[in-house]
Amino acid sequence: MPFSTDASWPEGFLKAFNVTRNIDVPQHRYLALFNKLLYYTFTAGDFSLSSSLQSGPGEMFPLDPTDFVVSYVVITQQQKPVFIVDIKDNRSDRHNTCLKADAQIRQRYDKLLRHCPIPRLYGLSVLDTSLRVYCGHKDTGDITPCMVDRPSADCDLPPDFLEGEWDLDLLSPAGFNKMQEIVAYVKAEVAKIEEH
Repeated sequence: MPFSTDASWPEGFLKAFNVTRNIDVPQHRYLALFNKLLYYTFTAGDFSLSSSLQSGPGEMFPLDPTDFVVSYVVITQQQKPVFIVDIKDNRSDRHNTCLKADAQIRQRYDKLLRHCPIPRLYGLSVLDTSLRVYCGHKDTGDITPCMVDRPSADCDLPPDFLEGEWDLDLLSPAGFNKMQEIVAYVKAEVAKIEEH
C-alpha cells in the first residue's frame, strides 16, 4: 500500500530499525534505513533524494572528527529542496548533542530555505529515532521552534536544557502520523506549483 493510505509503518521497517538500534556504530547505521523510509514516504518517481555525511557545525563547536551528521534533502524534479532530515548520533552527552543537532539543522536551513519552492520547508532533527520537527517559513525566513541559546559558554548546561524537545519517536503512531501530515503538505504544495 502507498504511504498516504497506510495506517502505520510497515512491520519490516520497525523490525529493521529495532535491530539497527543495537549495532555499535554511530549514526551511519541508519543510512540505508532512512534511504528506504524516505523513498517509501515520498515515492521515488516524484522526488529525488540527496544524502551526505557532514562534520559538525564549524565555529560553534570545536572540530571533532567523530562528530558527524547524516543529512538528507528531498528535492523536486527541478532540484529544489522541499524536506530535510538530519540524523545525529545520540550516545554521548545528551545536552551537547541536542545543542549541536539544533545548530546543524539551522545551518541547513540557512543554505536551503531561500531555494525552497513552497511556503514551508519542513525538517526533522533525528537522534536515534527521536525527532524534533522544524518548519522554515519562506516568506519571513523564520524557523520554528525558535533557537534556544546556551545559557553560558563558561558553565555546564542545566539538567533540563532542551528537555523534551526530541520526545517524538518516529516509529510511534504519533511519529507516523506527523510524517504523513508533513509529506501530504509537501506533495500538495509541489502539485500546485506543477499545475502552473
